[in-house]
Amino acid sequence: MIWRCAALLVSSCLIAGTAAAATRKPTDPQKRLNPADQAWAVAIRIHHADLGPGDWRLEPSQGDNVASPQGCKEPDLSDLVETGEAENPDFSRNGSFVGSGAAIFQTTKHATAAFQRVARQSFNRCMISAFKQGLSGSGARLRILSSGPIAMKSPSPHFVSGRVRFSVSGPAATIDGRISFYFFARGRATAMLFVASIGKPMQPISASLESRLAKLVAGRLQR
Repeated sequence: MIWRCAALLVSSCLIAGTAAAATRKPTDPQKRLNPADQAWAVAIRIHHADLGPGDWRLEPSQGDNVASPQGCKEPDLSDLVETGEAENPDFSRNGSFVGSGAAIFQTTKHATAAFQRVARQSFNRCMISAFKQGLSGSGARLRILSSGPIAMKSPSPHFVSGRVRFSVSGPAATIDGRISFYFFARGRATAMLFVASIGKPMQPISASLESRLAKLVAGRLQR
């Protein structure tokens, strides 16, 4: 689906270094993984039990075989060292999507540097670019209803977020939705959360569930 393509495009660009990659890239952090930090990273990410009731299904990994949105490039983290990492599982429920990932760095200085470099990206611009890229050639029309940071009290010492509300019109229907991105850092830990909520006739993700998931991830950065 188009939203899935957009999610992959954005994730491949914006969260490089915050989760495991299928193929090592020159810009990826150095890997010196240890069992304790691996377990911490796994514990941070979203798990099936966090999502509550509904037909939540595991999304298969798509690897890194998607192109970054135009004008959005991966930051160079190659001078930094990761000691723990956890890629998604991603989860979907009748059209909507939740993805998460976490990385533990060797030092707080490395984690803060990673956060700052990733956070320089314009999340909303990249999300919109990714969505347009995913829609290209489909015949559907995209209308951006709003775009900006998410209104919430910062849940971690380092925090950035973005949300795009949109409407997609095609021959059969017009569907509204939102795409939200959260990026957190505390101490040696960084994490991301990506939510794509697609409106009826699909099954949207409630604002309360999205907020709860963001607070869960942020809270798990603490040890």
